[in-house]
Amino acid sequence: MATVPNARLAFPTPPDSSMGNPKIFGALSSRVRIDLLRAVTTGPRGIADLVRELGVHRATVRYHLGYLLREGLVEEVRPRSSGRVGRPAILYQAMRHAGSATFQRRFELLGQIALETLVEAVGAERASDRLRKKGIGIGAAMLRTVSSQAEVTRWTPADFERLVLNGLFEDMGVVTEVRDRTSDSVVYRVFSCPFLELAEKMPEQVCDSLDQGFHEGIDQALGGPRTTRVACMGHGSPFCEYRLEWKSAKRARPRGRVTARDSSQGDDEA
Repeated sequence: MATVPNARLAFPTPPDSSMGNPKIFGALSSRVRIDLLRAVTTGPRGIADLVRELGVHRATVRYHLGYLLREGLVEEVRPRSSGRVGRPAILYQAMRHAGSATFQRRFELLGQIALETLVEAVGAERASDRLRKKGIGIGAAMLRTVSSQAEVTRWTPADFERLVLNGLFEDMGVVTEVRDRTSDSVVYRVFSCPFLELAEKMPEQVCDSLDQGFHEGIDQALGGPRTTRVACMGHGSPFCEYRLEWKSAKRARPRGRVTARDSSQGDDEA
């Protein structure tokens, strides 16, 4: 069983890893490639232009451009003929989304603005209700897709661990650890939250509404099990912990929102 001692260290973050893609990590492991990608993001450049702008040898530019081309981060642009003798020099430009990797994208700021606007428009209570319903829809839809693809007609704790925790969640970049699994329950921890910064600022909307709804949707699609959140990163715990129980299991805790006090108690219990 893997152990992740600190949720904050679950995903070491390279200087410019905003896209979360191994190709981006490789590209940005080189200072020259970072500079090249930035240069061709603003517009097409030729080899001579890049040599002059970056102050490096032509062979170095060609080598690193070849890497970026292979990884699909840069593309060749063949300019129209200028009427001069000979073929025009090939230009290079960043692929549309690759340029975003050269700076930290602040999606949590956009999310915060959107949530604050929703709360201001309809009030905190209605905003939370809408977010919970949206979470239910998303969670249910994702699990139904997994069920269809895996041809699962009756879910078990073992299926959930294999197809959801080690499948769906892992594909989403979510680090989990199963703490306990029986024939009618599974207890697991989540060490990486894609909305952590926003959850810490607005836990009522992100954790107690959207996340709770998401797991309610999962429960609906599973066809009977019920999830109880025991600990929550947005409320100060170093991880989120969930107890998923089938109907035959005894309910150890009532369903409800988790407070900071609940989170700390959950840590002690775990």
